[in-house]
Amino acid sequence: MDELRYGLLGPVKVVDSAGEAVPLTPQQRAILAMLLARRGRAVTAGDLVDGVWGRPAPKRAVSILQSQIFELRRRLEPGRRPRTPATVLTSAPGGYRLVTAEDACDIDRFDRYVTEADRAARDGDPEDARRLLRTALSLWRGIPLAGVPGPHADSLRGALTERRLGAVETRIRLDLELGEHAESVPELALLVAEHPLREGLRALLMLALYRGGRQAEALAAYADGRSVLAAELGVEPSTELSDLYERVLRADPSLAIDPSPATWAGDPLRAEAPHGSAADRTAGYRQPTPAQLPAPPSDFTGRTAAVEHLLAALDADSPQIVVSAMSGLGGVGKTALALHAGHRVRHRYPDGQLHVDLGGTSADPVEPEEVLGRFLRALGIGAVPDGLDKRAALYRSMLAGRRVLVLLDNAADGRQVTPLLPGTPGCAALVTSRVRLSLPSARAFELDVFSDDEALALLSRIVGPARIAAEPEAAAELVAACGRLPLAVRIVGARLAQRPVWTVAGLVDRLTEEQHRLGQIKIGDLAVDATFRLSYDQLPPDLARAFRLAALADGPVLSVPMAASLLDRDERQTEALLEQLVDVGLLEPSGERHYRYHDLLRLFARARAEEAVPDAKEAREPYTSEADAALDRLVDFCLATVRGAYRHSRPGCTTPDSLTPTRATPVRFEDAAAGKEWVRDELDTLLGVLRRAARRPGTQIAPAADLLLALDPFGENDFLWPYLNGPAAALADAAALRGEPAAEIRARYMLGGGLWQVGRGAEGRAQVDRALALCRATGDEVMLGQLLNVSALLDVTGTTGTPRYESALALLREAVAVHVRRGNLWGELEARNNTAHPLRQLGHLSQALDCLTSALSRATPLGWTVVRVYVQTGHARTLVELGRPAEAVASYTEALDGCRAIGSEHMELLVERGLGEALHKLGRYGQAAAHLERSLAGARRLGNDPLQAAVLLALGTTLGAAGHAERADASLRAAHSLHIRLGIPLPEPLAAYGTAT
Repeated sequence: MDELRYGLLGPVKVVDSAGEAVPLTPQQRAILAMLLARRGRAVTAGDLVDGVWGRPAPKRAVSILQSQIFELRRRLEPGRRPRTPATVLTSAPGGYRLVTAEDACDIDRFDRYVTEADRAARDGDPEDARRLLRTALSLWRGIPLAGVPGPHADSLRGALTERRLGAVETRIRLDLELGEHAESVPELALLVAEHPLREGLRALLMLALYRGGRQAEALAAYADGRSVLAAELGVEPSTELSDLYERVLRADPSLAIDPSPATWAGDPLRAEAPHGSAADRTAGYRQPTPAQLPAPPSDFTGRTAAVEHLLAALDADSPQIVVSAMSGLGGVGKTALALHAGHRVRHRYPDGQLHVDLGGTSADPVEPEEVLGRFLRALGIGAVPDGLDKRAALYRSMLAGRRVLVLLDNAADGRQVTPLLPGTPGCAALVTSRVRLSLPSARAFELDVFSDDEALALLSRIVGPARIAAEPEAAAELVAACGRLPLAVRIVGARLAQRPVWTVAGLVDRLTEEQHRLGQIKIGDLAVDATFRLSYDQLPPDLARAFRLAALADGPVLSVPMAASLLDRDERQTEALLEQLVDVGLLEPSGERHYRYHDLLRLFARARAEEAVPDAKEAREPYTSEADAALDRLVDFCLATVRGAYRHSRPGCTTPDSLTPTRATPVRFEDAAAGKEWVRDELDTLLGVLRRAARRPGTQIAPAADLLLALDPFGENDFLWPYLNGPAAALADAAALRGEPAAEIRARYMLGGGLWQVGRGAEGRAQVDRALALCRATGDEVMLGQLLNVSALLDVTGTTGTPRYESALALLREAVAVHVRRGNLWGELEARNNTAHPLRQLGHLSQALDCLTSALSRATPLGWTVVRVYVQTGHARTLVELGRPAEAVASYTEALDGCRAIGSEHMELLVERGLGEALHKLGRYGQAAAHLERSLAGARRLGNDPLQAAVLLALGTTLGAAGHAERADASLRAAHSLHIRLGIPLPEPLAAYGTAT
């Protein structure tokens, strides 16, 4: 790193420690230039693509970039060993950064010399200042970044050229002050010919000519400049140049050279340091200094990181063209932040601050030509030329060499903004917009909603800390209901402030119902939904439809396949539409091919979907709502995909064949693990689909009930019953209300089994009995075997009183017969495994072991599955009860390996419990307790109360046997309490324990 030197002030070059040039391709030079220009800060891959190729970039731009980065690293560090991290071109979050030594780049050295020259001039040493500037200018080797392609290189090339010209102009000023007017004339004449609109150079030429005794030529130089300005821009020379002309005309004595050092500090055309104000350049003339920034919000709160980001750009020590583009959701506080930051750095921009609301969210945004007219008049131009190009050229000329801050608020697009950006170092532009702007070399960032603390701080400032301190939990709920959107928090705060008798909790209650929430976040003419509508109304029809329909999916994130089903488009078209919504600030990216809505924006979009009528295709189908048609498509897609995952998880099961036929193209999985992972990733969306299908009478209930049933393997694998029971209850009631018995049977089967799994067996019994009665009445054999199995489990565990083992055995034998008749191997194995339980309780241990051994021989060829783990675990438990604990430990250990193979923490906890009990029988109490404690911790984490009750009993018994009386007592007390709460019959040890306590 320390041995590399970089050059941008000419053709891009890299020189190693031996003085040899490192060979680079044009694209590598472009990448290197961007990284060097950021001076050690990270550059995202997206910025690099935009900077090197522009927009639109080639399809393989990211791949090409990665390849060039790899090769560039190899060339910069040829001695780096394979698979060791790079130390020069390093990776950073989302991009890359270049690590260089101090002054390794010629730009850094150039800037340092210019800064030192500035300091020397201010200290009254023009000779040293001139020497330093000559050293700085000697670093230039030609056109900067010569031959480097891309929009960033073009922009940086222009900026560097301007910086060089500024340094040349300052050095010539020093030459004149040191008496070298005659020697300066040829150089100035050439520069004026190259830059005829640059009035500062023309003024220096006039002064050099005049001091060399060539007054007439000085006046002719002015006349020539006046003609050029009139012809090119349609304007008169600036007041500064006109004043100089008048003084040359009357031979003003103050224009003569004064050899004293003090003259440099007071001459009307003295050399200007980079940080000085343009108003200091002339004597007797003061340029108007606009100060147009509106007052910042008095209650500005939080945003520490965002403020630091802006101040770092706007408060830089070295003059540069700074463009900081800030985008974000409507109401997120972009304008407030921009004004706050702008006022913080006003002192850094003494030549003025310009401001305009560009009306980007209105139907008629302000044209840049009109804005330029306003700005030019604010800068003192009386006769503003017509035409965008002429105004833009004059605007850039007026800003040249000055330090002016330009705040462009509420921009519509890059076309509107580009003509309004300064063109020379020293100025800065701060741009806000709801859309992502494509501005070359801009430091772009998105403003997110408040953090919880920031939202509460703003609410406290508006309402008063006492009211918030009195209801802290309600205040937290209130800002959460606002989605931490600053505008929403400000509105609800204002409502509370206007109504001192209201409680915070009362306002929270008003916001509870989602469909009415946006209507409550309103005060006077200020409303969140009105802010959102400004953006929505500008969307073309296809994008507006995508915005509405994609919002119908629940869950924190939305995947492209899910969205494609809602939009009824292919994935490529869908992703393009979603990316456009991101660009206009109505959607946020959330990982690869995933997106998310702000909570309030999702409610707004859903309301628009309810208003929209179905399109021509949907209108031919039985839909009255665009939303209903989209939700049915989403259910169809989810069912098609989960059906495939079900097949992988339960090989040999015929249930998927009986589910509602689907039309969608599903996500396909290579194996069971991939299907499980997809369900885990999309679970929130799947649960939301089920809830919404149950609530909406316009959607089809049968496919939704089948989708619920298709989640059965994953509920078992990951213990999802606490999440599935709510949607199952809603679907069961909806199906009953609509008179669809098949759907009701499926929903009540899932609900009954789910309630039993979470320790609510009595409630589960009612659901299973209703479903079983419907099943027998309608002849629905698809669900009969599974319902008989669950009913038997409820009998075995005695959920409504004394366990009924004979009844359970009869139900399970019927279930086996049903599954055999239907060719459902999985269901048969599950029922045979459960048959062993009542056999053990009835004392038929050898029969139970034979049953399980036979089932295990048939389950093993399926590979490791949940049913094989169940059978293996039942086999091990039977061995324990047969007095063969050592063999049981081996069997349990094999089952534990199976749990890990299928990736089921829930099943692993069940096996850990059994393994602990088997080890207890062997007297290995320490090992037994370790397994039981792992099972207990996991059961608590998953919310499996029945498993907790069983493990606490076993752990208390084991700890007591190991002599840990106090810990055993605590476990048994907890087990007794949990058994009572869940209504589980008390085993004999706990019954006695409960009496004793």
